[in-house]
Amino acid sequence: MSRDFIPDRFRDQVALGVGGAQGIGKAIAVRLGREGARVVIADIDRPMMARAAGELSDEGGRARQVLCDVRKPRQVNRMVEQAVRWHGRVDVLMYIAGVGKTAPFTRTDERHWDWTVDTNLKGAFLVARAVVPHMIKRRRGKLVFMASTNSWDAEAELAPYNASKAGVFLLAKTLARELGPYGINSNAVGPGLIRTRLTAPLLKDRKFMRKYQNLIPLGRVGEPEDIAGPATFLASPDADYVNGVLLFVDGGQLA
Repeated sequence: MSRDFIPDRFRDQVALGVGGAQGIGKAIAVRLGREGARVVIADIDRPMMARAAGELSDEGGRARQVLCDVRKPRQVNRMVEQAVRWHGRVDVLMYIAGVGKTAPFTRTDERHWDWTVDTNLKGAFLVARAVVPHMIKRRRGKLVFMASTNSWDAEAELAPYNASKAGVFLLAKTLARELGPYGINSNAVGPGLIRTRLTAPLLKDRKFMRKYQNLIPLGRVGEPEDIAGPATFLASPDADYVNGVLLFVDGGQLA
């Protein structure tokens, strides 16, 4: 799905896309690259990361890749150090990494909980903690975290996911208050139902889709590119006075 873009909006800026190998993350990385950013894609999936970087190059953008498991502090610190070594700074952090799977609460074990919360929330904390000192030194920067409609409106059988995404939003708000005096903006995006690998099983469930699509006034499932535009807006100069918000992009689901 093609989208208009704004040439040179991110010219000479360095953007770190964590979880940028596929789906929403890839769409954001490609959008940033098309608009002039020097993109660093970080992910745990090396083959998909290489494909994303290749797609960005085909679009005329520039991308480097770094392997990183966001649950591991040493890897996170090494990822940020590498980005700074390559480009001297990080102007934009996009935290898109996320996982989730359904399970009744009584069958949600500790391993499931930790896997979800460590990736979605602890990873966001670790990455932000590594990036923010570099932004404070320059007294500027944009943090954009991928939250969810589940940050606001919980779904059954998704306790770890709901809790982690609510936490991501509160982390973004906390950083907005703490880092605003340094010229750093912190915001979150709340996607609704988007066509990604994570949602693929749900999209194949006809019963689920008949029920869910009736909840979306626009009457369609979102595409990753539907999220890329709002996310890059929050990272752009147009959002210099936007701080601490959760921008829902859900086709009106929560209207």
